[in-house]
Amino acid sequence: MDGKIDKEIRRAFLKYIVLKIIKDKPTHGYDIIKRVELHTNGRWTPSAGSIYPILESLESNGLIQSEGIDRRKVYSITPKGVVALDRMTKEKMELLDEMSRIINILTENNEITDADYEAGNILDTGQKSGKMQDVDSRTLKLDEDRR
Repeated sequence: MDGKIDKEIRRAFLKYIVLKIIKDKPTHGYDIIKRVELHTNGRWTPSAGSIYPILESLESNGLIQSEGIDRRKVYSITPKGVVALDRMTKEKMELLDEMSRIINILTENNEITDADYEAGNILDTGQKSGKMQDVDSRTLKLDEDRR
C-alpha cells in the first residue's frame, strides 16, 4: 500500500484508538504510543506530535479527563467519552463493512454502476458476485429482519 494512503487511513482511526485505549485503562500519552506499537507488532508507532493534540482535543471536548500522577498526566474516559466511543465504534464498523463490500466487488471484477450508488444497492451488487463475507451475510440478515 502506498505509504501516504496508509498514513492517512491510520490517522483517520487514531482518535478512536486513543479513546479506546484510555477506556480500557487510564493511561498517559507515552503508554498510548507504546500500546499502539505493541498491538501493531511494531509496524506503527504514532508520534507524540499526533497523540498529544488528540489528547488535548478529547479533553477539551469533555471525553477524557486528566490527573497528575507521579509527574505524569494520566487520562481517563468520562461518561460522555463512553457514549462518544460507542457511537464511534458503530460508525467505524459500518465504514469498515462498507469498504469491505466495495473492495470485494472491485477485486472480483464486478462493476458498481451509477444506478447501484443512487439506489443504495451496493450490498445487492455484492450479493450478485456470490462471494460475500460473513460480515455481509450478517448485514443482509439484519436488512431482511427490518423488512
